[in-house]
Amino acid sequence: MESFRSLLAGVLGSLLLFFTDGLPLRGQTVLPDFRVSLKGRVGVSTRNEEYNLKCDFLRLTLSGSFAENFHFMIRHRLNKAVTDGAFMSATDYLNVSWRRGGWELLGGKTYLACGGFEYLASSYDIYIRPGFFAGLGGMYNYALQCSRFFGNESLCIQAGNSIYNPGVSDLLGASMLLRGRQGPWEHAWSVNYFERAKGAGNVFVCLGNRFHIKEGTILDCSLAYRLDAEAPAFMKDFSAVVHLKSSVLPWLNIVGKATWDYKEAGIRDPMLPDGTDSWQAGGGVELFPVRSSEILRLHCIYYNRDGNLNCVMAGLSLGLDLR
Repeated sequence: MESFRSLLAGVLGSLLLFFTDGLPLRGQTVLPDFRVSLKGRVGVSTRNEEYNLKCDFLRLTLSGSFAENFHFMIRHRLNKAVTDGAFMSATDYLNVSWRRGGWELLGGKTYLACGGFEYLASSYDIYIRPGFFAGLGGMYNYALQCSRFFGNESLCIQAGNSIYNPGVSDLLGASMLLRGRQGPWEHAWSVNYFERAKGAGNVFVCLGNRFHIKEGTILDCSLAYRLDAEAPAFMKDFSAVVHLKSSVLPWLNIVGKATWDYKEAGIRDPMLPDGTDSWQAGGGVELFPVRSSEILRLHCIYYNRDGNLNCVMAGLSLGLDLR
């Protein structure tokens, strides 16, 4: 019995040392290594005869590490009003992670592990967003996740609140996301399950594929299937995105994009209205006036929706690393 206790104490001590390696001793003061960035986008948009001038995004990000293997990230939207009394509704990220030996454990508020480069991209860089991705109310959610990195691949398993009602903790979801790159082909694939009510849920299969055609030119092709877990019906509820971006000159990018959202009536999926069959197509340019820098970006984008909505977006973006 004494030998068993010694063995158990040794195992527990080794695990404790493994997870706390690099943490400061009690009473020590360790200054964190952190970075601060500020990104904002303002512009004017015209939708047929309507005009709207506003600040689309204004985000302050604080990230870094406070001990070896331990990292943190906080990102808050300064342009988003907190009207429901929940301060965290305007905070995208507030999490702590531990990384060591190809493993990462993370807890807090983070992005939903949903595949497709349309979803993984920052809203700061997106001008035309399809209905499905725009409707992800729980795109940043409270979750616990474990990731394993091996070579050029990573596998993330995440558990958290359901996207259908992220503020209600008794509606849960689970996701598995595989990301990686093999030569010019990059992928982000996920399988997700989210409760829409107790005992009933939906399954997403999101397939994101990115092709690096040449230096500075990418082509994204993403497809998201949505299935009622109790009565799956294939090809009756999905969204597709094709996105091209090319740096034709050091100071000029051209972009093009097409999206399609489709959902037949009777499908039990709160993400899109019944009978949705909507497409968008457009493109434009990004200009970088400051030589060899992306601090300042000008954009002008045109797109059409369903053949009857013409939209022009123009404005500027500013990205500053404050430290």
